[in-house]
Amino acid sequence: MNLTRIATALLLALGLAAPAAAQGFGPKTYAECVMVNTKRAASRDGGMLMRRACKCRFQDAKAEECRAYSQAALDCMISNLVAIDRDDAAWGVERACRTKHPMQ
Repeated sequence: MNLTRIATALLLALGLAAPAAAQGFGPKTYAECVMVNTKRAASRDGGMLMRRACKCRFQDAKAEECRAYSQAALDCMISNLVAIDRDDAAWGVERACRTKHPMQ
């Protein structure tokens, strides 16, 4: 009886954990990325960099302005630019993400 309950609980836990992938809760399209993240950006340059990251991540990765960013750098920018409230700090986040996740 206890073994059945444990097995059922384990299967339920594994079944619920499977859909929660790393990007499972993030934006799936350019429009969704802009709506969710850009409007929440606290600085003007942060909003501009967020739009650029959304464009490069979901629309046109081969654009001239996107060539400096890897997909990991774009994900880093999207997840970290929202909380930045100063323009110079937003550029610092952009530089840190680009440096931490360089193009290969």
